[in-house]
Amino acid sequence: MQYLTFRLNGVEYAVDVKIIETIVEHGATMAVPTPVDYMLGVMDLRGRVIPVLDMRRKLGLPELGATDQANVIVFTVGDGTDKPLTVGALVDEVSEVVTIEESEVETAHADEVGLWERYVRGIVRLEGRMIVVIEAEGLFSIRELEALNVA
Repeated sequence: MQYLTFRLNGVEYAVDVKIIETIVEHGATMAVPTPVDYMLGVMDLRGRVIPVLDMRRKLGLPELGATDQANVIVFTVGDGTDKPLTVGALVDEVSEVVTIEESEVETAHADEVGLWERYVRGIVRLEGRMIVVIEAEGLFSIRELEALNVA
């Protein structure tokens, strides 16, 4: 399977390319009032208003500030309903597209870390690197965003 890799806080992550709509430069986000601390605001993507989340805040990582390498990855995910969710995710840097076979993903669960089970499918070792494979459907839950009046 093909995965897009990106970096957050020096760690490399991967997400299935099938759910990625596009990648845009950071900068076109308009702040809106929200109780969600990890929501940066919204952006206009080809006439659609898309919520943009700060992945550093979402995962509890330290803030970095704007960099030239920062990008917004636009995902479209579903949760089993007829209403897919399109959301932008601010990341430190987009790396590359890589091929990862299912058999290469090592699933290891940290029993006391809910984030791990909800957001992470596993770890893959690729060309001397360790890459965290993200489960985007758990990361961008329609129910979670609707509960916070974001979607």
